Amino acid sequence: MRILILGGTIFLGRHVAAEALARGHELTLYTRGLHGAGLFPQAAHVRGDRADVSPLRGGSWDAVIDTSGYRSEHVAESARLDAGHYVFVSSCNVYPDWPDKPVDEDSPTWAEGEDYGQQKALAERALEQARPGAWASVRAGLIVGPHDNVFRLPWWRERLARGGDVPAPAPPGRELQLIDARDLATFMLDLAEGGVAGAFNGTAPIGQTTFAEILQGEANVHWLPEDALQDVEAWTELPLWLPERCAGTWRIGTERAQAAGLTCRPIAETIADVDAWLRDAPELPDWRAEHRPKPMSAEREAELLRRA
Repeated sequence: MRILILGGTIFLGRHVAAEALARGHELTLYTRGLHGAGLFPQAAHVRGDRADVSPLRGGSWDAVIDTSGYRSEHVAESARLDAGHYVFVSSCNVYPDWPDKPVDEDSPTWAEGEDYGQQKALAERALEQARPGAWASVRAGLIVGPHDNVFRLPWWRERLARGGDVPAPAPPGRELQLIDARDLATFMLDLAEGGVAGAFNGTAPIGQTTFAEILQGEANVHWLPEDALQDVEAWTELPLWLPERCAGTWRIGTERAQAAGLTCRPIAETIADVDAWLRDAPELPDWRAEHRPKPMSAEREAELLRRA
């Protein structure tokens, strides 16, 4: 197949490109050319901005995989390219109820708005209007794995590797849902190759792993109750943690995605590969750096540990 990837050099897009080439597809990457120098020389590289896909006019592809669409108007424009099936990386933020309540693939999505999740939902609506029945949306959950530039799971693994006493949000058995980017890439290419339409929650099954499992290592983990974390910035100061009142955070139904073929490797394999990647001291690109958690100072750690 001739496949166009909108993106393709950072994290998820990079894994999609690698998998597409491994399957023998003819690949075109549309990027700004700012990251991933030297990656995928066997692919055609077209330079341009996501807001303007005019450099792609005149081309033709069997499928598009859109890993970089954030504004609905940009997706509406790329939906008019000469291409077959369109696979769009969306987000579980399309659900107004999430993360406060559990959601599944039939839960209502945003109908308007300018925020991230609202624009993703409007992009899905634009795709349905432009190419009814010829697109799929993968509503990604928390994506992990090597080359993770947003650095939430790596944040924890890096801290554990330094050893010592580590504060963590109790309970240890809190369930998480983490999707390896390589498994998500495999699923999206399967959808593209099969021309499968629909909206799918792209994350692991409910109950896939726990905080205790991802925090295994040589460090001494101290589990802090929620009342000791009242002044902690959820999700960023302690990545992957939201208060208990956000009951739907890790309750995302994936039945339709699983029926369509989404499978997830054991989280222990992902953790081992992330640890190996971190040992190479990777340089992180600036893309989406504003969402990256910052290292916690020794003083702040000590303050939290006194509450354990």
